[in-house]
Amino acid sequence: MNKKGDKLISVYWFVILFIVAAAIVYMVHTFYGKPYDVRQIEADLLISKIARCVSEGGYLKEGVFGEDFKGNFGNFCNLNLQVEDSYGWREQEQYYLGVEILKFDSYEKVLSLQEGNKQLKDFCGQNEKNFPICLERSLYSLDKEGNSYKINLISIVRKTEKNVY
Repeated sequence: MNKKGDKLISVYWFVILFIVAAAIVYMVHTFYGKPYDVRQIEADLLISKIARCVSEGGYLKEGVFGEDFKGNFGNFCNLNLQVEDSYGWREQEQYYLGVEILKFDSYEKVLSLQEGNKQLKDFCGQNEKNFPICLERSLYSLDKEGNSYKINLISIVRKTEKNVY
């Protein structure tokens, strides 16, 4: 019998296998080749958590002007700012959070709180590749007496060693 056709099919079979294997290697390299930079999402989640802790339904929550909030708003808002111990992150804090409450009509500062690495605030406004992500938001709220306030929130996430490519 004529076996030339079988040899020709086996060559095409190996070419197809090589193309499929190369495509799989390319897709895996593309998907896993670069780390994901989730710092923007992390900073946004932190700001959202603080905003829900400070104000709900357009009204300031009870205890915002109390000593528990002023003493440590991270614990008051149930925030966990602990990080894994990679790249020596435990020695240098990777987060900065700030809350500033101003009277709406006079912009008089009523409350200003900060938690975390205060040095990270110097990097806000600089959109370089290896710099921390800085996110600022403002919202307006009322207290029980009807006084209006502007609340400025800031969240900074460093973690540049692991998330930046």
